[in-house]
Amino acid sequence: MRNPLSRHSNRVFNDSKWIIPFLASLLVSITLIFSAIFGFFKAPYDRYHHQLPFDIISFAKTEVSNGYFVESSLNKVLNTNSSSFEPPRLAYLISGTKGDSHRMMRTLQVIYHPRNQYVLHLDLEAPPRERLELANAVKNNPTFAVVENVRVMAQSNLVTYKGPTMIGSTLQAIAILLKESLDWDWFINLSASDYPLVTQDDLLHVFSNLSRNLNFIEHMQITGWKLNQRARPIIVDPGLYLSKKSDIAWTTQRRSLPTSFKLFTGSAWVALTRTFAEYCIWGWDNFPRTILMYYTNFISSPEGYFHTVICNTNEFRSTAISHDLHYIAWDTPPKQHPISLSMKDFDKMVKSNAPFARKFHKNEPVLDKIDKELLGRTGRFAPGAWCIGSSEGGADPCSVRGDDSVFRPGPGAERLQRLVNTLLSEEFRKKQCS
Repeated sequence: MRNPLSRHSNRVFNDSKWIIPFLASLLVSITLIFSAIFGFFKAPYDRYHHQLPFDIISFAKTEVSNGYFVESSLNKVLNTNSSSFEPPRLAYLISGTKGDSHRMMRTLQVIYHPRNQYVLHLDLEAPPRERLELANAVKNNPTFAVVENVRVMAQSNLVTYKGPTMIGSTLQAIAILLKESLDWDWFINLSASDYPLVTQDDLLHVFSNLSRNLNFIEHMQITGWKLNQRARPIIVDPGLYLSKKSDIAWTTQRRSLPTSFKLFTGSAWVALTRTFAEYCIWGWDNFPRTILMYYTNFISSPEGYFHTVICNTNEFRSTAISHDLHYIAWDTPPKQHPISLSMKDFDKMVKSNAPFARKFHKNEPVLDKIDKELLGRTGRFAPGAWCIGSSEGGADPCSVRGDDSVFRPGPGAERLQRLVNTLLSEEFRKKQCS
């Protein structure tokens, strides 16, 4: 027969095993309660605030609390970044479609300079053979092979006229240029139907004296009846989901006007600073992506995306110069499409003081006149101070490269400087984003 006392003592002993964990839990609970009351622990935000400062674009952290935010660092860069002692470098996108490969090569050669970077995009409408010929022409050029600053986009995109696919290709080219090269100051987009009116020595010489914060982007706010005509319709770009080019599709639905930002429009041809181009790609406050999604269904979105982003962003609004650096002659009325330039437009092009003109038909005779009288081009490239070879016997002086940081500006630089002086005048800059 078991002893009842023994059985009771065993139960007491078993219950006593929970006393120590219970007391430990009670002690921890009391500690946490008092810690919360008296603030022994910092708030989670405060802890991460010190451990994880924003470093999205490698800006240095300042001592004030605002220094933790990208925007404050961006303001500092924009306020202090002016013309540099280092001569500028340009990054070009030259785009074309079926049948444009030879024109693209001609434009590339006439704007070529060893300091610059170049991306060529021949869209998906061009047959594979033509894209291969363009790639081989670049690959087999001895100057391009040595300097390695010309790239042909391997991925061809379908680009629809007036659709957002043009913006997509432009942003892709900017992303490639940002990835492949750290040394450029302005991004310039051209098409196969564009042609320069000044040499790269002229252009680089004038831009050497400019603030690296200036964006050349012709713009104006969309107001009045134009808002209903441009902003309310909804379009669909088939290039986003089809493999063959077709016109944009119009829907029967209409949308309300945006209230969180203002809409701007202008020329699709721009010269953007690297800082602004980075902002459009990185979009650290998400605004560029928001505008990109909005313009996906917007008619003529290439003429509004960059314009709306820059004029609704405090950090960049004051950097926008309302000019596209092009001479363009428009049909009259209603000034909706550029007319093709020819010999009769030569004097007007020169007097415009613009560094570029568009649009030109393939093998238009006026291009040869521009080569001879404005650019001094007789060989593959428009000559510059970097070309130090001999021209005897018809040899190409640019086959021997000199110092690419030395420029030899000519009359084109004087014309361009007159235009820049006008664009930077106080009277002209009053029109910024207004």
